[in-house]
Amino acid sequence: MVTSSQGQALSQRGWAVAEKSSRLMLSCREGQKPPSDFRPASHLTMDRGGSWRPAPGADQDGEVQCMENSRILEQPRNVCLGLINEGNYESFHLENTAGCFTKCRQSGNEPCDLKNLQRYWLKYEFHLVENQMGIVNTSFLKAVVQSVSTNISEDLLFSLTPSQVPRPVTEEEHEPPDRVRLPRSLFESLQDSRSVVRLAITLLDIGPGNLFKGPKLSLEDSSSVLNNRLVGLSLGNISVSRLAEPLEITFSHQRPPSNMTFSCVFWDVTKGSTGDWSSTGCSTELSAKRTVCRCDHLTFFALLLRPILDRATVQALIRISQAGCGASMIFLAFTVLLYAALRASRECERCHPCPQPSPRLGHSPHPQQAEHDLPAGRAAGPCEPGLERQKESSPTLEGGPWRLKFYRQRFKSEDAPKVHVALSISLFLLNLAFFINVGHGREPSDATCWARGAIFHYFLLCTFTWMGLEAFHLYLLVIKVFNTYFGHYFLKLSLVGWGLPALIVIGTGSANSYGHYAIRDKKNMATLELCWFREKTAVSALYVTVHGYFLITCLFSAVVLGLVAWKIFTLSTATAGKEQGPNWKGVLTVLGLSSLVGVTWWLAILTPLGRSTVYVFALFNSLQGVFIFCWFAVLYFPSRTAVASSSGTARIDQVHTASQE
Repeated sequence: MVTSSQGQALSQRGWAVAEKSSRLMLSCREGQKPPSDFRPASHLTMDRGGSWRPAPGADQDGEVQCMENSRILEQPRNVCLGLINEGNYESFHLENTAGCFTKCRQSGNEPCDLKNLQRYWLKYEFHLVENQMGIVNTSFLKAVVQSVSTNISEDLLFSLTPSQVPRPVTEEEHEPPDRVRLPRSLFESLQDSRSVVRLAITLLDIGPGNLFKGPKLSLEDSSSVLNNRLVGLSLGNISVSRLAEPLEITFSHQRPPSNMTFSCVFWDVTKGSTGDWSSTGCSTELSAKRTVCRCDHLTFFALLLRPILDRATVQALIRISQAGCGASMIFLAFTVLLYAALRASRECERCHPCPQPSPRLGHSPHPQQAEHDLPAGRAAGPCEPGLERQKESSPTLEGGPWRLKFYRQRFKSEDAPKVHVALSISLFLLNLAFFINVGHGREPSDATCWARGAIFHYFLLCTFTWMGLEAFHLYLLVIKVFNTYFGHYFLKLSLVGWGLPALIVIGTGSANSYGHYAIRDKKNMATLELCWFREKTAVSALYVTVHGYFLITCLFSAVVLGLVAWKIFTLSTATAGKEQGPNWKGVLTVLGLSSLVGVTWWLAILTPLGRSTVYVFALFNSLQGVFIFCWFAVLYFPSRTAVASSSGTARIDQVHTASQE
């Protein structure tokens, strides 16, 4: 029964109808006529004034309450509240309710109950199956109901052309661009309970409103349902889930924008207060002009067009990056301090007499053996057993072949920590520039933004360059080995590591390429603003000096790291006499070297695959400084036995040298 708490006061002459069976209520203001297909119940009658009144003796409960020129309390006549047409699916009610697809907008004044309206359309498929409807063809709805034997011999294929009613097609026919494939196993699983089932396939145009958009598809998110089209599949009251063989729905589309991606989803009524889209149980197979969705249940499906970097995602990535970069800066500072402490300790050793080691402590009295006992990357200092104090003169053959190897080992091991520290400094300054760039409050001036963009670009290129130089030094240390002496070696590396990026930035800045930059979504709304390359006008400079430069260093580092990994896993096994089991020390060594050559940056290549890869890239790349510190500490911390057994780099050099001899 309609109560006063359910409605508002209405006045003027009118008519209202309420039927207990369907809870249908219609209101007609003065001058309007009831719909042509409306048929009143037997307990209603119309008076001379055109108002519906209870027939003599009819039950007043839940029926008609009409009064002329008086106030009555009724449920407001608003179809979009989802109660007036609830349970009624005649043509008039369908069209009446479909108007809410346009009326229910986020900024509209029309009061809407999204939960009731969405439930109305979700139940429509059950209505089609239970009432054995055949074909429905309207501008917003196209549906077909077909009886299917559970003993079919092949999969069912239906076309889903938006302008046509779904129809069955065969494998021999030209495959339509939009289609659904229902596996034979779906119907075979129902053979025990029934021999024939009724299948309803629905194409529903949900329009531009808020219906079936869900909380995540807000205007700010700029996500959307592709073509505002839903595909419904139902067997009526038969629940179908966890299919052994998934169904396939193919959606055709144009190539999406570069910052957008597609995602296969279904409507989950259990999410949130009104329901939401979910991808659980569905997989997405992307291609240029079509997407195949595979799902293990029946319900309403859609293809969502989502920005790879929407506002919420950008904010989350910024927080992850800031936390990771902050941790990296701390550990990078520790790396530089550790290097300074080790260098000071070595200088101190040169100024004090060295104690004579005892052979029982594990030191060999033979010079060549003592050299091999050194930890990887450490030079033979004045206090190393069996070795004379290193002179500052250039390498010489005096003292035999072991002396030449000693000079070479000292050259490589002395320069290696310097290269590591240079990379640490460049990465520290890059993280600092990142904090300044994304952390500014108000919009900077053009000159300030130009300077910020240039500084950020410079330290980014320095980081790429020093990672490439790490790979180059690793190549000389492990692969080439012989004839690797260069005068003023580290000075030349420094000129390349700091000078080459400066030349590139000067050339780019002279073309006025730096300025305000914004990452935008589908609706051209800025999700992140920073100082970088100017939008549109400096795209070529961005691709050449950043993307191209990165790819060159990435490819070179990948080749060197691959060769080093091959050498670690082949020569170490040969030296150990074919060890059994996995070489975990070799694995850890490769992982440590990976942090130096920038493997975490390589994850950027995978970011077009989806949002999850963007999160993985942001997390691991921002922690590169932590990984570098761990490797540096293990490699150079003054602990003879532990470090010598874990580093592996010097041992590789020794094995290769011995093999050449």
